[in-house]
Amino acid sequence: MKKIITLLGLLACLSAPELFAQNQDPELAPVLGRLEEKMSVVSSIQTDFVQEKNLAMFKQKVILKGRIFIQKPGLLSWRTFTPMRYSLVINPQSINQWDEDTGQVQSLSLNKNPSFQVAIQQMQNWFSGSYKSMEGDYHIKLVSQIPLELEFIPREKSPAANFIQKVNILFQADEQYIKQISIFEKAGDSTLLYFINPLLNQKIPPKAWEVKSDVR
Repeated sequence: MKKIITLLGLLACLSAPELFAQNQDPELAPVLGRLEEKMSVVSSIQTDFVQEKNLAMFKQKVILKGRIFIQKPGLLSWRTFTPMRYSLVINPQSINQWDEDTGQVQSLSLNKNPSFQVAIQQMQNWFSGSYKSMEGDYHIKLVSQIPLELEFIPREKSPAANFIQKVNILFQADEQYIKQISIFEKAGDSTLLYFINPLLNQKIPPKAWEVKSDVR
């Protein structure tokens, strides 16, 4: 389950339950409301991605390429094709992963692991534009209107403050989906995750929800 924990840790750390309300930049509220409205009409997403992980200690970059499928509510398929083949499929009942190194499928029941249910819900909120719920845990800054970019800095008492310095989100021109996520860690590592050629509200191949399939 190591890869499952790593992936959920990367994405779920970006959002946490609201702790308390805070005043923000007056220009920010309409932006967050607009984003939530625009992204709420997207029921499915298919997109290629490139993930660049910069490891400060080793002064090297690890690059992963793959594809993501999201079907609201509750379905997510994360597939890495290079430099290794790996797939993670999440449905309302379970998490399933497969990798080419072991050739084995591992499954985890969400009913028996409520902490993973919370992490997955937070991850799905992140991709669906539910940013208003993050205001209790993050100082949110409007970096740019065109293109739209937001910066999230963890508040002192938020869980993410222990290891996240900041997160920057760059949106597609139509503001219906994320173009790029940049995560800067306090340890000096950073992750750049960017999405290529997203397809919105188009039928997703059924094989996308089969963990061992070779769908692309």
